[in-house]
Amino acid sequence: MPVDVIMPQMGETVAEGTILRWLVHEGDRVGKEQPIVEISTDKIDTEVPSPVNGVLKKILYPEGKTLPVQTIIAQIEEVEVKKGVGANGRSPVLEFAKQVEITKVAKEEIIFEKPDETQKRHSPLVRRLAKEYNINLEEVKGTGEGGRVTKKDIMDYVASKPGISAPPTAETEKKVLERETLIPVSPKRKITADRMVQSKRTAVHVTTVFEVDMSKVERYRELNKENLKRGGIHLTYLPFVTLAIARALKEHPILNASWTDAGIVQKNYINVGIAVSLEDGLIVPVIRDADKKDLLQLAREIQDIAQRSRTKKLKPEDVQGGTFTITNYGLNGSLFGTPVILLPQVAILGVGTVVKKPVVINDAIAIRSMVYLSLSFDHRVMDGANADKFLHKIKDILESWEVTVYESKRSSPPTGYGGVW
Repeated sequence: MPVDVIMPQMGETVAEGTILRWLVHEGDRVGKEQPIVEISTDKIDTEVPSPVNGVLKKILYPEGKTLPVQTIIAQIEEVEVKKGVGANGRSPVLEFAKQVEITKVAKEEIIFEKPDETQKRHSPLVRRLAKEYNINLEEVKGTGEGGRVTKKDIMDYVASKPGISAPPTAETEKKVLERETLIPVSPKRKITADRMVQSKRTAVHVTTVFEVDMSKVERYRELNKENLKRGGIHLTYLPFVTLAIARALKEHPILNASWTDAGIVQKNYINVGIAVSLEDGLIVPVIRDADKKDLLQLAREIQDIAQRSRTKKLKPEDVQGGTFTITNYGLNGSLFGTPVILLPQVAILGVGTVVKKPVVINDAIAIRSMVYLSLSFDHRVMDGANADKFLHKIKDILESWEVTVYESKRSSPPTGYGGVW
């Protein structure tokens, strides 16, 4: 009996997922835990593994299809893995012999069972080309193993039939649309768009902006960055801001909450989400219990989740349970913005780029490293005074940072905001 492959639920609030790419084809043999399909949700992009060893019998939905969670998307015919057979269900000895036999066959056209004369199997590539050129495969003479039709057979057949026109290419489509270009929307971009519209329709957005002197933080980074780099830590401004936010949320818990019809739900834990920009949208992995971690721990975790986000190595739990979010648009040179709240949270902090500029200090002009921090908050949950007090606390922490030299052999961490490790 076939084993069902379902669209998994990658988080409590995730209701649907989109099939990005099938990694195997119908008829392919797959091993247990072998990735077979890549999916996307509003929380995460990930690969779905095969639940058993077997043969992919049927793909029920194509790439690009968005489906509710728990929907059956494929079926696998389970096979028993015998002694001398690898985890993917293949015998290493037989596979080697088979590769020697079909070395001249294109990789995408390899099949596992030799077809008989009455029912030839065609590779996905051949079927796609036949569809694009509107060719009846029964009319094409196959030169592949067992009389199979290969890509070369298709192209030779097209060349011998002047009446067959090539399918439109990207270049021909570009010539048709000389003044306009249609850019397909990726599943992640569509999901992001839907969530942003929902947030603006639901939460009453207000943004307040503070300018913060980062000169002490800058001096601390300069004193310690080379030493920390040798330990594999790239110390950016973001860990400092994250630590300051975690401390400020302890004193202003109303920003660490969510709105419900029954009332405001205040969270007694602090999980800070870090927005990471990808080619097709944003993803927000979460640093759990950020208030219980020191500066170096936060630096390591931020570095780790950013890397795993861009290599699609995040786990479902990495993007769940956030209570407050940071978006660092300063990476792209932006001074400040008005970020959109990530529901059901009630606030998000935007970090601009740090620039040196003249400022007035004690009636004298000085050059300082300055940054704008913009806080978008839900006016249903709090008033401007609450938001400003919270942002002022972050400003105080960052501007009073203790400038010390990190000692790797220090037996215990120093105390105080500036010395929190």
